[in-house]
Amino acid sequence: MMHNVLLILKRCGTRCAGALALSCAILATPGASFAQSADQCQVTRTSGRVLVERGDDRDRLTAGEMVQSGDRIITRRRAQVTIRCTDEVAIVVGAQTRIGLDRLLRPEGDATSTSGIDVFRGIVGFLRPGGRRDGFVVRTPSAVAAVRSTEWTIEVDDNATAAFVRDGVVLVGFAENTVRLTPGDGVDVAADGSGGPVKQWGQGRIDGQSERLGPDW
Repeated sequence: MMHNVLLILKRCGTRCAGALALSCAILATPGASFAQSADQCQVTRTSGRVLVERGDDRDRLTAGEMVQSGDRIITRRRAQVTIRCTDEVAIVVGAQTRIGLDRLLRPEGDATSTSGIDVFRGIVGFLRPGGRRDGFVVRTPSAVAAVRSTEWTIEVDDNATAAFVRDGVVLVGFAENTVRLTPGDGVDVAADGSGGPVKQWGQGRIDGQSERLGPDW
């Protein structure tokens, strides 16, 4: 069964209102310590040069490694990486992308807390985010996405965000408005958080994203 997705495409602050307030409250809730995690997330495929930053260290990331809360994943040109978690979340990272995993892993014994990732630049595809989680939150410089189960992408370029849905339903909110995305729909959001109209993306744009994300997408 497809679950609705609430996608809030504006900076969360005092102007959040109406349907946006709930997701703003989720994001504002202080997180618990992630020193011990109930989830495990493993790199299942890499292609090209993929790096992981842990504190002051930067190393090559390879298939089979477990990722940790606080990791920063960086893909170089033509590189890709797929991360799969025990709760059925799959994160497919395309080329020239940087993401943060501070909120990916939940604390030991906590099966309900909201988790997610930060996308600083580049493109990421999500396959059935949610699983056993109550929520999965993705943040970019210009967007916040609170999701359940669906297949969708987030792309960040110069702090502007583009969201596209391959499967499922997405409710997109910005300012005082909410729009509905169905499969094939996408929306572009400027760096200042202002959103454009919902459009059916052309096959060329869809194919371009699929090529950057690779065979796992």
